[in-house]
Amino acid sequence: MNYNIVVIISIIICAIISLLLSYYGVLLLLDENSNLFKISQLVIAIVSMTTFYAPIKHLLLKYMNVDKSESENIND
Repeated sequence: MNYNIVVIISIIICAIISLLLSYYGVLLLLDENSNLFKISQLVIAIVSMTTFYAPIKHLLLKYMNVDKSESENIND
């Protein structure tokens, strides 16, 4: 499998995790009609995306045995 495909898959997985975590995490603390709801949801989504992206990408690369050097087109 190509390195770029693994990166896209890890971004999609992180986006789904961040969406669920930010929505339900903020919903526990704030009402959905609150003015602070969307801002805090955005902050939690950004923090969770940056937190979960690297470990998920590393696990997928390790599980799928993909080398970064294999996917680059080096014409030497």
